[in-house]
Amino acid sequence: MQLDGELIKQKGHDYLAEALDLPDYYGKNLDALYDCLTEMDCEIELINASAVDKDIIDTFKDAADENDFLKFESYP
Repeated sequence: MQLDGELIKQKGHDYLAEALDLPDYYGKNLDALYDCLTEMDCEIELINASAVDKDIIDTFKDAADENDFLKFESYP
């Protein structure tokens, strides 16, 4: 699955919720994103990563470290 940092910058958590097919109860914050990511089984590729805050990238990386079924790569 590919995510676009430019779209995250523009649309924020609404984009993430739709692109990642997150549950309706998703809280639209980094803690909620982390919780959802630690339960996913997928590969995520973030393009245009330089467009997003480091906190978002760190959330993806931390979740991938916690979840053996989540793979994460980012590209500038």
